[in-house]
Amino acid sequence: MAEPSRSQLAGKVVPLRNLIAIAVCLVVAACSLIAPYDRAAYEHATNAKVDALALMSKATSSYREHEKEVEALVRQLDKAYEYDRGRQLNKITIAQWDILRDPNRDLVGGFLKMWKAKGTLNATFIAEKKKQVGDAFDQIIQLESGKLK
Repeated sequence: MAEPSRSQLAGKVVPLRNLIAIAVCLVVAACSLIAPYDRAAYEHATNAKVDALALMSKATSSYREHEKEVEALVRQLDKAYEYDRGRQLNKITIAQWDILRDPNRDLVGGFLKMWKAKGTLNATFIAEKKKQVGDAFDQIIQLESGKLK
């Protein structure tokens, strides 16, 4: 087999350089497509996680007994959501909050809706939902903590 000529190699190196340049540009552009770290947003998410999981543990008892706490948690989630919604370049976090809060999904919103409808929930079910909700909060928290400071 004949060795490729220098001109043939040069034709392959230039596109590789272009690909590298494009990749570098995309990485730099991506860094500016997400909001910077915000301590308040981080604290909103971590506080809401702790409060949500604590309240979920109480779902073995009557929803009516904890209705005020549920309302307070929903308000806390709404405040965290609105805070993040007001920040520039924060669409990913907003989408995560939307899923977490949605009463027609399987996270906090759906859990609270089910608790209200059934009155009480099974401890095994609660434990499983707490894992799922905790993981969802962790994604929001990790996204925020991973942003440029």
